[in-house]
Amino acid sequence: MEILVIGAGVSGLTSTLELLRAGHGVTVWARDLPPNTTSNAAAAVWMPYAVRGPSAGDVTRWGAISLERFGTLAGDERAGIVQREVLDLYPTAYDALPEWASAVPTFHLAAADELPPGYAMGYAFPAPVIDTSVYLNWLLDEVTSAGGRVERRAVERLEDVPARWQVVVNCTGLGARELAPDDRETSGDGLGVHAGRGQVVRVRNTGFARALADDADPQRPTYIVPRLRDIVLGGFNQASESLEPDPAQIPDILRRCAALAAHFDPAFAASLRALADPDSQPGVAPAEVVSVGVGLRPIRGVVRLEAQRLADGRRVVHNYGHGGAGVTLSWGCAEDVVRLVAENAS
Repeated sequence: MEILVIGAGVSGLTSTLELLRAGHGVTVWARDLPPNTTSNAAAAVWMPYAVRGPSAGDVTRWGAISLERFGTLAGDERAGIVQREVLDLYPTAYDALPEWASAVPTFHLAAADELPPGYAMGYAFPAPVIDTSVYLNWLLDEVTSAGGRVERRAVERLEDVPARWQVVVNCTGLGARELAPDDRETSGDGLGVHAGRGQVVRVRNTGFARALADDADPQRPTYIVPRLRDIVLGGFNQASESLEPDPAQIPDILRRCAALAAHFDPAFAASLRALADPDSQPGVAPAEVVSVGVGLRPIRGVVRLEAQRLADGRRVVHNYGHGGAGVTLSWGCAEDVVRLVAENAS
């Protein structure tokens, strides 16, 4: 079939690539292309964060498929993916494991000597880290090499899409508020899309090799994600849509990440403290800032991955609302897009 995909973030490009591989003709329209998409701002380590599936087991299934796909790409510098040991830390111990733990064969509780002071529990597992500044370009190249057509073009209404496209795939993220329309402020069920603003500091990679996370404060999650060329330090999760970096948030991120890193690499932690508070670490060279980034997570009560009919009978497949897990779930959700297209072919 001839299919139009709207959106060129990780969900749109991955869905496009899977549809092309399934034999369809695909055109992509997007307001923004890499490197200017929301997905480009992601850290991004494989870990389902701030996301819920429409039914039990969805996040685990989508995540497991994506974990396998990223695993096959790990080590390929063209795709910007490396394997890291991840330690997800909690100040209070819990009995329940996350739903998605079964997707990771070697997922385990961290041993006591792996935990920094102040933490009662941690989840430890190997996972791919995806450098989105590299990976999104790789995806775009794969799409065009497979015959996909990509245009920078905005769409106001689904009904305005020309009739030559038999199926429309909506991967617009925050744009679904207007296109679907699906806005939390106006939806009766409260599930609609809204923005979660994140800010990160990227510093030069010093060899710190472990990805660390502390999500105890949902508005101020702290994480350290070493990528190929830099280390991403975060972060925030705010109900705001400002894309301007907040200078006051930079030292806050650095101090929190320094505390998180201190148990594992005191020298790296000291360099972060020296950057945040130069007078506090005399004689210590501060970490080298590469950039400061801001992105908006497309948060929704549950991921919307379903098919519907337009008034003229054409089909729309929606694939959006992945919160902080768009990259983590991208390949699994793209497989479901291909399935939904096939199931609704008549």
